[in-house]
Amino acid sequence: MLELKPSEFHRVAAFFESLPYGPSIPNSVISGIGHGRVFANDTARPTAALVYNNGACTVAGAVDDLVFAEQVCQWLLQYHGSDYFILYAFPEAWEPALDGFLGSATRKRRRLDFDFNRATVVQHEGHGNSVPAGYEICRIDEPLMQRIRDVANPYSCNYWKSAAAFVQHGIGFCALHQDAIVGMCYTAFAWQGHHDIDILTAEGHQRKGLGTVLARTFIEHCLKHDLIPSWDCWANNQPSVALAEKLGFERRVEVQVFHGARP
Repeated sequence: MLELKPSEFHRVAAFFESLPYGPSIPNSVISGIGHGRVFANDTARPTAALVYNNGACTVAGAVDDLVFAEQVCQWLLQYHGSDYFILYAFPEAWEPALDGFLGSATRKRRRLDFDFNRATVVQHEGHGNSVPAGYEICRIDEPLMQRIRDVANPYSCNYWKSAAAFVQHGIGFCALHQDAIVGMCYTAFAWQGHHDIDILTAEGHQRKGLGTVLARTFIEHCLKHDLIPSWDCWANNQPSVALAEKLGFERRVEVQVFHGARP
């Protein structure tokens, strides 16, 4: 398994351009927007590749190189820079080989991907945007993203090289309560106008409608700027599924992934 330099990422781009699920995850890295690493079975003429976006990762290309498949699995199980990984594989023919090499070290789980139906979302525009008393909704700028990275949600460091990189390529909104960041909805992965949503409300501030307000604000910003919000979640995460459908997203496909967690 050979790591590519950023100037070489384009050599594997064709494997990921037409993914049926989660295309922003690897393509944000390949395009130079996201924060991650790229590996291939050959640097000059690759036939298979892994794009690792700090825990979210995708393997694609020809399935016949079992040595590469084994190396990918061994590398992932070392948990480089993250205490988990979610591995997507395209085509599905990758799954038997990955299953054999990953074995009981991972769980096979299902994720749901939703379509953004602009017409449906427009019908909901302006509804449910009432901010609860005592809270303020703010656009995330560089200082706010740095606070999010440092205190409110350090995990966001995995997605973006820096707060400045987020401001350049992403969008987001946060909820403030007594000047503390208690909720956020922001771009996790961005590629070709698609903005994959990451959303979080702190304990003690949930069930007040903050998630709905933040998500609607994010979506309406996308509508005004011809951007495409994207939503996906674990298939058994009923609150997330319910919120997506409440916001006007529609279920598109359910896919199996390999989920590893550091012991």
